[in-house]
Amino acid sequence: MARVLLIDDDAAIRETTAIRLQIGGHHVITAASPREALSMAADHPRFDVAVLDLHLPRQDGDELLDLLRANRATAGLPVVFYSANAPHATSVHGLSLADTGLTSGRPLNNLLATIDCLSH
Repeated sequence: MARVLLIDDDAAIRETTAIRLQIGGHHVITAASPREALSMAADHPRFDVAVLDLHLPRQDGDELLDLLRANRATAGLPVVFYSANAPHATSVHGLSLADTGLTSGRPLNNLLATIDCLSH
């Protein structure tokens, strides 16, 4: 079981993803914004992985990643970028996210498998 920090501004997607991760055996703390995510990361025991939406209001996921990396408590936190609204290739910090396993097929199952790998 991993402790997951899930950040997504879309309430329906956030709730659906959180429920699926919980069914998969993970403890999930959710945040609707980068500001809330940073507060959660500071106020809660260590997370095993953060799941960031790529497209957040006011700050995108890559900007939130920069803030997490700048904080000593979260600098080494594994991060998975996940977006239900990005069916096309995207790049973050110059890294291609074009892997079809990340953006198509059974994305929640792929997310679960990724979290399982990162938390062991």
